[in-house]
Amino acid sequence: MSEQEQVAEVSQEIAPSDDWRTQLPQEISEDPSIQHIGSVEAMAKSYINAQKMVGADKVAIPGNWATDEDWEQVYSKFGRPDQPSDYELELGDGSNEEFTNWFKDAAHSAGLSERQAQRLATQYEEFAGGQVEVSEASLEQHRSEVETSLRKEYGKDFDTKMETANQLLTEFDAPDLTEIRLADGTLLGDNPDLVKFMVSIADYIDTEISEDGLAGRESTPGITDQNLQDQIMGLTAKNSPYWEKQHPDHTRIVNQVLHLRGQLHGE
Repeated sequence: MSEQEQVAEVSQEIAPSDDWRTQLPQEISEDPSIQHIGSVEAMAKSYINAQKMVGADKVAIPGNWATDEDWEQVYSKFGRPDQPSDYELELGDGSNEEFTNWFKDAAHSAGLSERQAQRLATQYEEFAGGQVEVSEASLEQHRSEVETSLRKEYGKDFDTKMETANQLLTEFDAPDLTEIRLADGTLLGDNPDLVKFMVSIADYIDTEISEDGLAGRESTPGITDQNLQDQIMGLTAKNSPYWEKQHPDHTRIVNQVLHLRGQLHGE
């Protein structure tokens, strides 16, 4: 019997010959929720029908004074796994074990079911992926703006200045210095003040210290052939700007590789 049919059956018994509610305390007898019930028998049926509607799968939401144990029971009924490790989530390729374990612990603590945890993980990855794309685009824009500014300042000497600055790093065995990431996310090699500083030092060495200058040196004390080969391999790796002509660092990397090869072969 449906809920509507049960209510209709009770409602058919509303027309009483005497008011059974007179036997109840006033605060109960005047309650609006029982004014449509015509007899004690109808009241009993109404209660029985209400009890039948309380299924075994119903979950009572704890009130404001509920304990953690009360909520733990609710989480379990909502489908939360027994242990964080029981979650079987599909996380992206960029998720490492540390992040996966942290996420499972957080989901379990929040009482999330398998479905809820997976939905949250998926949405997080979509958001994080978008942030990475925005970050990379911002870095590329920053690099382009720095290069434009330096080209304007150095004019036709730009390429020569960049080459001598890169040679300076090679001379002091610090080619990776420019790849250090700063607090704002940009690379040290894209910092215009640092670039100008290295150019100034290279110019000083060329004009005041070395007769041959940086560009004319054939070898560097302390740097072995293996050091040079390792640097060349790193600069010509698969994803290096060395292979991408449109990359803003392509020319710099190519020149640096040529210089290293020249040192390696004594040219």
